Amino acid sequence: MSDNLEKFLSQPKEKQERIINAAMAEFTMGYKKASTDNIVRKAGISKGLLFHYFGTKENLYNFLVDYAIDTIKRENFDLVNAMQPDILESIWQLSLLKQDLSIRFPTIFDFTTSIYTDTSSEQISDKLQKFYALQASMIQDIYARADTSLFRDDINPKLAMDVITWTLQGYGQSKRNIAPSESLGAASREAYGQMLDELQEILNMLRKCFYN
Repeated sequence: MSDNLEKFLSQPKEKQERIINAAMAEFTMGYKKASTDNIVRKAGISKGLLFHYFGTKENLYNFLVDYAIDTIKRENFDLVNAMQPDILESIWQLSLLKQDLSIRFPTIFDFTTSIYTDTSSEQISDKLQKFYALQASMIQDIYARADTSLFRDDINPKLAMDVITWTLQGYGQSKRNIAPSESLGAASREAYGQMLDELQEILNMLRKCFYN
């Protein structure tokens, strides 16, 4: 890590997050289209200061990729390990974690979606492949830790887990279909309050159907 980047990370959190959010929002349009002039204007800093911290546009972009992946992993994935084996409660808590993260970093999910489709860097593509593999592994771990003894005795545990999976996948797909021109991050963030209410109702229905 360069000395100048360390200086950036030593700045107050509010200033760091303001610059990071402005840069992520701009890079959501794609690396080549992104303008550092727009970034500094939105962040309220000088262009000289931006390049003092990061050196180049490419360095800034690479920093944001690593930062987004590390932040989602730390604020979402790592906290899942502490969740209880109630599969429905774990899904609910994970949704609340995502809401909190999207409030602090309103562009983070849009940004990770955009860099996944931006083929400007093979190295970044490799990072994201590992990130999404980690995401899939996290979901598998949640299901593997599920306490099936919570299900009613007359319920087939494997089939119940399949129904939970199909229900949530179908719900997620229905939300993606509402705004096909937007990224999932934008669609989720704009209507996340309503989605959480709906998700909680769905989870409660599943709980009544399957649990003792």
